Amino acid sequence: MKRLTLMQGLQIGLGLGLSSLAHALPADPQKIASELRMTPQTVRVRLSNLGRVMTVRGTDLALSLAKKPGLGNVRADEWVIDCKRSLIYQPETNKSRQIPRSGILIESLSGVLSINEKRFREQIVVYPKELQSPYDSSLRGNSECLVVNHIQIEKYLESVVNGEFNSQWAEPAVEAQIIAARTYALFQMKEMRKDKGRVYDVESTQKDQVYLGMDRADSKATQLVAKTRGMIMMPKGNRNLEPIKAFYHASCGGRTVVPEQVWGARFAGFKKGVPCPYCNPSPSFNWDYRLSFHDIEKRIWNGIQKDSNGRKVWPEQYTSDPNRWYLMDVKPKYGDRAPKQKSSNLALVRDAEAAGEPARITDIVFEFVNRENFDQRLKVTMDAYVARNWFDPAKLKSTWFSMTSLGRSILFRGKGSGHGVGMCQWGAKKMGEIGFTRDQILSHYYPDTKIARIWK
Repeated sequence: MKRLTLMQGLQIGLGLGLSSLAHALPADPQKIASELRMTPQTVRVRLSNLGRVMTVRGTDLALSLAKKPGLGNVRADEWVIDCKRSLIYQPETNKSRQIPRSGILIESLSGVLSINEKRFREQIVVYPKELQSPYDSSLRGNSECLVVNHIQIEKYLESVVNGEFNSQWAEPAVEAQIIAARTYALFQMKEMRKDKGRVYDVESTQKDQVYLGMDRADSKATQLVAKTRGMIMMPKGNRNLEPIKAFYHASCGGRTVVPEQVWGARFAGFKKGVPCPYCNPSPSFNWDYRLSFHDIEKRIWNGIQKDSNGRKVWPEQYTSDPNRWYLMDVKPKYGDRAPKQKSSNLALVRDAEAAGEPARITDIVFEFVNRENFDQRLKVTMDAYVARNWFDPAKLKSTWFSMTSLGRSILFRGKGSGHGVGMCQWGAKKMGEIGFTRDQILSHYYPDTKIARIWK
């Protein structure tokens, strides 16, 4: 293949180092970076926390314009990317240029490249930092690039196994969770590509599924992904091979819930929650968290600044001058967003509230008084799931909790970890250990679905 000079091709700059080529599939040198591969099994993963300056290394790295790779590419073993200035730089020649909004495609002859010593398979596309803003306005001040790994979904899952759970757990539990993760990824691929301008399908964080590249894959994960290859869940009665959005979480605390109880929206394949007598070994089965009013106010203001969607419920009279308002009280709002809530369930919620026991909370109500005019009050009702993320989801582990006032602080006493929808990972782990099969685990947590194999 004819190589272009930097001036003819990209004149760009990055730098990275590759430590190992284990498990790598060599690329065809005649096709390397000559096409942006997008098959039905290619998932586009947005990588996170790579830093403002990225060093990319690999064997004979080829770079080309992502939208026009046929123009040719430039080869080097190391490139450096300055995300703050949206520049790509080649140390060997000391030449650089701006990263175009259409992105730069990078691929290694070995099939593996590294970004700041983190190894990834197949292709990555680097977009300038400005491209993050349409997806999340809170990132407008972020100086990191938008980096997307294009990878075959089965290889992607090999990393997700140890990012989200553990390949050494009982095999039926791991297989069940792999099928859930594949189903979730395919649902996201289908949904995100309805927007032709979107350049990725899933996040590499807990926003979607934790993906850390090759370094978290192992032989056991590879074996179990291959064993379940192409298997997904779809709604019962649906003749089309449509994946459900297979939510899962760490620990349900004793019972799962349906999506509308958490997010107020219905999803196919979820008609009812199920009891889970299996997750009590979880370290988050029961938990306490105490937070002062002062810390609550700080977390509210931090959330308003960073979360463009969550801050919509906060009136301008507060956001324009939060120091004017004194937090008087914080109260839970119990209930259920499910449209057809049974009265017996509501009675259980009221009994739990009266006894000070944990119950699913839909909203948190904040009551303020004007420091300069005590007659002026302000009440803000906020979604409990969003408030949990603002407060600290690592400590306020779920929305299944009770709230007790202790002077100028609140004691949260709760159960479970995560949103509580779909598969309970700790429950699945226990089910696998005591002899349940993969299919039995899936039918327990996703009773309104069936399993199908969509490719071999």
